[in-house]
Amino acid sequence: MKKLLLGLMLAASQFAIAQLTCATATAVTPGTHTAPAITGTYVTSCDQSNGDKAAPTGIWYSYTPTSNGQLVVSSNISTNVAPLSDDTRVSIYSGTCAALTCVGGNDDISATNYLSTLTVTVLAGTTYYIQWDDRWSAAGFTWSLAFTPVSCLPVNGSTLNVTNETFTSATLSWTAVSGAASYDIEYGAPGFVQGTGTVINTATTSATISGLTAGTGYQYYVRNNCGSSQSTWVGPYQFFTATDPTPSYAYGFDNAAGYPANGWSGSWSTNATAGNPQAGTQMVFSNNSTTLATNRWLYSAPLYLAANKIYTVTFYLRLFGATPPPQSIKLTYGTDNTEAAQTTTVWTSSTVAGTTWTQYSATFTPPSNGTYFLAFNHFSGVQASAVSLALDTFTITGALGVNDIVSDNSTISVYPNPTSDILNIKSKDKVNAVSLTDMSGRRIEAGLINNTVDVRALQSGTYIINIETANGKTSQKFIKK
Repeated sequence: MKKLLLGLMLAASQFAIAQLTCATATAVTPGTHTAPAITGTYVTSCDQSNGDKAAPTGIWYSYTPTSNGQLVVSSNISTNVAPLSDDTRVSIYSGTCAALTCVGGNDDISATNYLSTLTVTVLAGTTYYIQWDDRWSAAGFTWSLAFTPVSCLPVNGSTLNVTNETFTSATLSWTAVSGAASYDIEYGAPGFVQGTGTVINTATTSATISGLTAGTGYQYYVRNNCGSSQSTWVGPYQFFTATDPTPSYAYGFDNAAGYPANGWSGSWSTNATAGNPQAGTQMVFSNNSTTLATNRWLYSAPLYLAANKIYTVTFYLRLFGATPPPQSIKLTYGTDNTEAAQTTTVWTSSTVAGTTWTQYSATFTPPSNGTYFLAFNHFSGVQASAVSLALDTFTITGALGVNDIVSDNSTISVYPNPTSDILNIKSKDKVNAVSLTDMSGRRIEAGLINNTVDVRALQSGTYIINIETANGKTSQKFIKK
């Protein structure tokens, strides 16, 4: 009997140890599983929206499907309340333990549900490794795995990416899907009903959507077209065309739907409590704590910036907390809204303090024409007391002189200037699009006919015309008499 009990104890011990590393991941089947306390080896999470804690740990499982299909891994189970973990993070990898490749990751289901749900496309005979880590809690919890066989596999939504945002176009891309003959994309205004949007087809894993409006948000869906059948659509996802911050672009985070609805992204939270925002109805904030260091990013909407032009950024900061210690934050810019792309620091401080709103400013000059993203990075270490760093009322300005040009193309001119009715555009290249901006930064729709713009409906005053050709973007002032 003692030998039997000893054997059972050893078996239980081996089962627990078996999931502490990728190499000893516990093979699982569809169903519900109980995860122990997280104490094993950690590999970088596929969801880095909230960074890592000091000395992270993980636990490991594996699953090998016998057919192509979709895998759903979830901790969104009602029994996951204290003392079980109610705040999880999961990653799914392919490859080998020596060379893992991220398939997908999820931290929070929503702003109020901190459990995790992740759906990925999987291939028959491929082993997938599942890591739960202790970014927020090392306590055990219950989780489920579900698998659905699918003949025409959907696109993996976690691989979708948006690049090359211009005033009138954006490029969408994704990872290839097994068995795909081509791919369909449907896009339209935010909230459009599928079936009413514009559908395009591409034989490759990317597509450039053109003919768009500057500074505007769009939603899109993508599906695999297997020829004789089609996969389910994945989406909606969103992208934004670039905005020209000349003469200025301002944002106060006041959209009740959240800042992503205006092209911003990141892991900062919103707060609309009366009396808290610096102006308007809402602000954003990033928490620090006494146990976890902070590395939290907030990215701007895409902005078209000009080479060798000085831009000025202003914003307000303050702290919330009983005795908030000074916080560290930096303002950066780069060519994408990812941490890796934010390679240039514009301004940084490790002494942001005080519980009243204070305005800060910084200037920078981009090295070349193009679309950029500005970002705020709250990177404070573990604190002696809890604190929230708040941000509000962001503005970037780049005022032009009468003949200033925002691109290297100096062969474009407008005439007559001043004008009372028609503004002519002289250009050696085809003019693709134009827009008008008044001196308060308000964008005005403009019609282009044979390189002329009818401005008779404008009130008298000074305006900026933004002209886009294949060679870039030019902005010039003109006066409406």
